[in-house]
Amino acid sequence: MKTSIILIIIYLSQPSFIFAQASQQPFVFTVFGGLFFPSYQQFDEIYESHSDLIWGGGVALPLEALTFVIGDIAFFRAEGFFDRDKDSTARLEEKFIHTGILNKQLIGRLWFLRLSGGLNYVTVKQETSSPQAATQTVEAEKKIGYFAGIGIERLLEDGRLSFFGDLVYDYRRSHTKELFGDFGGVRIVFGAHVYLF
Repeated sequence: MKTSIILIIIYLSQPSFIFAQASQQPFVFTVFGGLFFPSYQQFDEIYESHSDLIWGGGVALPLEALTFVIGDIAFFRAEGFFDRDKDSTARLEEKFIHTGILNKQLIGRLWFLRLSGGLNYVTVKQETSSPQAATQTVEAEKKIGYFAGIGIERLLEDGRLSFFGDLVYDYRRSHTKELFGDFGGVRIVFGAHVYLF
């Protein structure tokens, strides 16, 4: 009898049991925001900044207690001067769609190390305009790249909400003449997972 009780206590104390409830949910809703540091070589020169805001949301579908299939979409926009002498302005827009896997490793009672990776689909559009000319729009070709990320997460006691911080690298190469180069970059984001019941 004592052996059975000890075995039950050990089983109930395992992380896989603690988060079994989360793995049975239909999905987890995610929101996040932070800074994006583009790899585009001319970004600093045109937009006079190393970064700008990025924000987005998505869902996570549990495969097992600590592994999820994830999908999210993020939006990035920056504005600057293409040519100050001619008062020409530029606006860069990028949209990131991620599909991949998120794995969490328990590092404390309610703390996790987050590892993510998968494919991205990134659209890139740049608009330039000036008082002397109509707005010109250039779009990069449609391509698939990849992403990888690492972060940390803290689950609240009730198990229905967690907060996280991620460092994510996106790679996406453009061969369009007017937008040639790497349009991936590094993002530092903070967000929340809402476990919907």
